[in-house]
Amino acid sequence: MLFKQNHLNDLKIGDISVIIPAAGNSGRMGSDKALLPAGTGLNFAANLVDNYFEYGVQFIILVVNENLDQVQLTPGAYITVINSQLELGRSWSIQLGIQQLPEGSSCFIQNIDNQFIEHELLEILLAKLKPDCYVIPVFKGRGGHPILLGSKIVQHIRKSINVPDFRQLLNLFERIEVPYPDERILWNINTPEDYNKWFAEN
Repeated sequence: MLFKQNHLNDLKIGDISVIIPAAGNSGRMGSDKALLPAGTGLNFAANLVDNYFEYGVQFIILVVNENLDQVQLTPGAYITVINSQLELGRSWSIQLGIQQLPEGSSCFIQNIDNQFIEHELLEILLAKLKPDCYVIPVFKGRGGHPILLGSKIVQHIRKSINVPDFRQLLNLFERIEVPYPDERILWNINTPEDYNKWFAEN
Protein backbone atom coordinates (compact mmCIF):
# COMPACT_ATOMS: atom_id res chain seq x y z
CA MET A 1 0.00 0.00 0.00
CA LEU A 2 1.54 3.29 -1.10
CA PHE A 3 -0.80 5.58 0.81
CA LYS A 4 1.12 7.33 3.60
CA GLN A 5 -0.94 7.93 6.73
CA ASN A 6 1.62 10.48 7.90
CA HIS A 7 2.06 12.52 4.71
CA LEU A 8 2.13 16.31 4.94
CA ASN A 9 -1.65 16.78 5.11
CA ASP A 10 -2.06 14.17 7.86
CA LEU A 11 -4.85 12.50 5.92
CA LYS A 12 -5.91 9.03 6.91
CA ILE A 13 -7.32 6.27 4.72
CA GLY A 14 -10.86 7.04 5.87
CA ASP A 15 -10.50 10.68 4.82
CA ILE A 16 -10.20 9.80 1.12
CA SER A 17 -12.99 8.51 -1.09
CA VAL A 18 -13.51 7.90 -4.80
CA ILE A 19 -16.50 8.58 -7.03
CA ILE A 20 -16.60 6.86 -10.41
CA PRO A 21 -19.27 8.50 -12.64
CA ALA A 22 -20.43 5.78 -15.04
CA ALA A 23 -24.07 6.65 -15.69
CA GLY A 24 -23.79 7.98 -19.25
CA ASN A 25 -25.69 6.15 -21.98
CA SER A 26 -22.43 5.42 -23.88
CA GLY A 27 -24.13 6.26 -27.17
CA ARG A 28 -20.90 6.65 -29.16
CA MET A 29 -19.42 3.48 -27.69
CA GLY A 30 -22.51 1.40 -28.41
CA SER A 31 -22.27 -0.53 -25.13
CA ASP A 32 -21.97 0.40 -21.48
CA LYS A 33 -18.43 1.52 -20.66
CA ALA A 34 -18.62 0.13 -17.14
CA LEU A 35 -18.80 -3.39 -18.56
CA LEU A 36 -16.06 -3.12 -21.20
CA PRO A 37 -13.25 -5.66 -20.74
CA ALA A 38 -10.19 -3.96 -19.28
CA GLY A 39 -7.76 -6.65 -20.37
CA THR A 40 -7.04 -7.56 -16.77
CA GLY A 41 -9.77 -10.17 -16.43
CA LEU A 42 -12.02 -7.41 -15.08
CA ASN A 43 -14.42 -4.92 -16.63
CA PHE A 44 -13.79 -1.18 -16.59
CA ALA A 45 -15.74 -0.60 -13.37
CA ALA A 46 -14.07 -3.40 -11.46
CA ASN A 47 -10.63 -2.44 -12.78
CA LEU A 48 -10.90 1.07 -11.33
CA VAL A 49 -12.37 -0.18 -8.05
CA ASP A 50 -9.61 -2.77 -7.73
CA ASN A 51 -6.85 -0.23 -8.35
CA TYR A 52 -8.16 2.27 -5.81
CA PHE A 53 -8.84 -0.44 -3.25
CA GLU A 54 -5.31 -1.78 -3.72
CA TYR A 55 -4.01 1.75 -3.16
CA GLY A 56 -5.78 1.84 0.18
CA VAL A 57 -9.00 3.78 -0.48
CA GLN A 58 -11.81 2.07 1.41
CA PHE A 59 -14.85 4.13 0.35
CA ILE A 60 -15.64 3.86 -3.36
CA ILE A 61 -18.86 4.98 -5.07
CA LEU A 62 -19.82 3.76 -8.55
CA VAL A 63 -22.64 5.81 -10.12
CA VAL A 64 -24.51 3.96 -12.90
CA ASN A 65 -27.74 4.35 -14.84
CA GLU A 66 -30.86 2.35 -14.09
CA ASN A 67 -30.62 0.41 -17.37
CA LEU A 68 -27.27 -1.15 -16.57
CA ASP A 69 -27.42 -4.90 -16.00
CA GLN A 70 -25.90 -4.87 -12.54
CA VAL A 71 -25.65 -8.66 -12.58
CA GLN A 72 -22.69 -8.16 -14.92
CA LEU A 73 -20.88 -5.91 -12.46
CA THR A 74 -18.08 -7.69 -10.68
CA PRO A 75 -18.87 -7.91 -6.96
CA GLY A 76 -16.49 -5.79 -4.93
CA ALA A 77 -15.92 -3.41 -2.07
CA TYR A 78 -17.87 -0.46 -3.42
CA ILE A 79 -21.29 1.16 -3.23
CA THR A 80 -23.47 1.37 -6.34
CA VAL A 81 -25.64 4.47 -6.73
CA ILE A 82 -28.32 4.76 -9.44
CA ASN A 83 -28.65 7.96 -11.46
CA SER A 84 -32.18 7.89 -12.88
CA GLN A 85 -32.00 11.48 -14.17
CA LEU A 86 -29.41 11.27 -16.91
CA GLU A 87 -30.64 14.54 -18.40
CA LEU A 88 -28.98 16.31 -15.46
CA GLY A 89 -25.60 15.06 -16.66
CA ARG A 90 -22.35 14.11 -15.00
CA SER A 91 -22.71 16.86 -12.40
CA TRP A 92 -25.76 15.10 -10.95
CA SER A 93 -23.89 11.79 -10.84
CA ILE A 94 -21.13 13.48 -8.84
CA GLN A 95 -23.62 15.08 -6.48
CA LEU A 96 -25.40 11.75 -5.95
CA GLY A 97 -22.10 10.10 -5.14
CA ILE A 98 -21.06 12.86 -2.76
CA GLN A 99 -24.29 12.43 -0.78
CA GLN A 100 -23.01 8.97 0.18
CA LEU A 101 -19.56 10.03 1.37
CA PRO A 102 -18.47 10.19 5.01
CA GLU A 103 -18.39 13.64 6.59
CA GLY A 104 -15.06 15.35 6.17
CA SER A 105 -14.03 13.25 3.20
CA SER A 106 -11.87 14.44 0.34
CA CYS A 107 -12.61 12.75 -2.95
CA PHE A 108 -11.06 11.58 -6.20
CA ILE A 109 -13.32 11.90 -9.26
CA GLN A 110 -12.29 9.16 -11.71
CA ASN A 111 -14.33 8.95 -14.92
CA ILE A 112 -15.18 5.45 -16.09
CA ASP A 113 -13.76 6.22 -19.52
CA ASN A 114 -10.30 7.04 -18.16
CA GLN A 115 -8.67 3.80 -17.05
CA PHE A 116 -5.21 5.19 -16.30
CA ILE A 117 -4.28 4.92 -12.63
CA GLU A 118 -0.77 5.11 -11.24
CA HIS A 119 -0.38 4.95 -7.48
CA GLU A 120 2.52 7.36 -7.78
CA LEU A 121 0.18 9.91 -9.43
CA LEU A 122 -2.40 9.54 -6.65
CA GLU A 123 0.30 10.12 -4.06
CA ILE A 124 1.52 13.27 -5.83
CA LEU A 125 -2.00 14.69 -6.00
CA LEU A 126 -2.63 13.96 -2.33
CA ALA A 127 0.60 15.68 -1.32
CA LYS A 128 -0.72 18.95 -2.83
CA LEU A 129 -4.24 18.77 -1.42
CA LYS A 130 -5.77 21.43 0.84
CA PRO A 131 -9.37 21.39 2.13
CA ASP A 132 -10.50 24.37 0.04
CA CYS A 133 -8.80 23.51 -3.25
CA TYR A 134 -8.86 20.90 -5.96
CA VAL A 135 -5.83 19.25 -7.51
CA ILE A 136 -5.56 18.22 -11.15
CA PRO A 137 -2.75 16.54 -13.10
CA VAL A 138 -1.71 18.29 -16.31
CA PHE A 139 0.17 17.11 -19.38
CA LYS A 140 1.55 19.86 -21.62
CA GLY A 141 -0.87 22.36 -20.12
CA ARG A 142 -3.97 20.17 -20.48
CA GLY A 143 -5.89 18.99 -17.45
CA GLY A 144 -6.35 15.26 -17.01
CA HIS A 145 -7.66 12.63 -14.59
CA PRO A 146 -8.33 12.05 -11.80
CA ILE A 147 -9.38 15.28 -10.12
CA LEU A 148 -8.97 15.40 -6.34
CA LEU A 149 -11.46 17.52 -4.39
CA GLY A 150 -10.67 18.96 -0.98
CA SER A 151 -13.08 18.29 1.87
CA LYS A 152 -14.57 21.82 1.81
CA ILE A 153 -15.48 21.46 -1.87
CA VAL A 154 -17.09 18.10 -1.15
CA GLN A 155 -19.09 19.67 1.67
CA HIS A 156 -20.13 22.59 -0.56
CA ILE A 157 -21.50 20.18 -3.18
CA ARG A 158 -23.20 18.09 -0.50
CA LYS A 159 -25.10 21.14 0.79
CA SER A 160 -26.08 22.45 -2.66
CA ILE A 161 -29.85 22.57 -3.11
CA ASN A 162 -29.72 22.71 -6.89
CA VAL A 163 -27.54 20.60 -9.15
CA PRO A 164 -24.34 22.65 -9.56
CA ASP A 165 -22.55 22.59 -12.90
CA PHE A 166 -19.40 20.79 -11.83
CA ARG A 167 -16.97 22.77 -13.99
CA GLN A 168 -18.48 26.11 -13.04
CA LEU A 169 -18.49 25.14 -9.37
CA LEU A 170 -14.78 24.36 -9.46
CA ASN A 171 -14.14 27.94 -10.60
CA LEU A 172 -15.14 29.04 -7.09
CA PHE A 173 -12.14 27.29 -5.59
CA GLU A 174 -8.38 27.31 -5.89
CA ARG A 175 -7.01 25.07 -8.65
CA ILE A 176 -3.67 23.40 -8.06
CA GLU A 177 -2.04 21.95 -11.17
CA VAL A 178 0.45 19.10 -10.94
CA PRO A 179 2.57 18.48 -14.07
CA TYR A 180 2.65 14.79 -14.96
CA PRO A 181 4.74 13.29 -17.76
CA ASP A 182 2.29 10.66 -19.03
CA GLU A 183 -0.19 11.56 -21.78
CA ARG A 184 -2.55 8.81 -20.66
CA ILE A 185 -4.00 11.10 -17.98
CA LEU A 186 -5.78 12.83 -20.91
CA TRP A 187 -7.23 9.75 -22.55
CA ASN A 188 -11.01 9.40 -22.69
CA ILE A 189 -12.40 6.20 -24.17
CA ASN A 190 -15.60 7.31 -25.90
CA THR A 191 -15.77 5.29 -29.13
CA PRO A 192 -14.87 1.78 -30.33
CA GLU A 193 -11.86 3.34 -32.07
CA ASP A 194 -10.70 4.91 -28.79
CA TYR A 195 -11.16 1.57 -27.05
CA ASN A 196 -9.21 -0.37 -29.67
CA LYS A 197 -6.34 2.14 -29.49
CA TRP A 198 -6.30 2.05 -25.69
CA PHE A 199 -6.44 -1.75 -25.64
CA ALA A 200 -3.58 -2.02 -28.14
CA GLU A 201 -1.33 0.27 -26.10
CA ASN A 202 -1.97 -1.24 -22.65
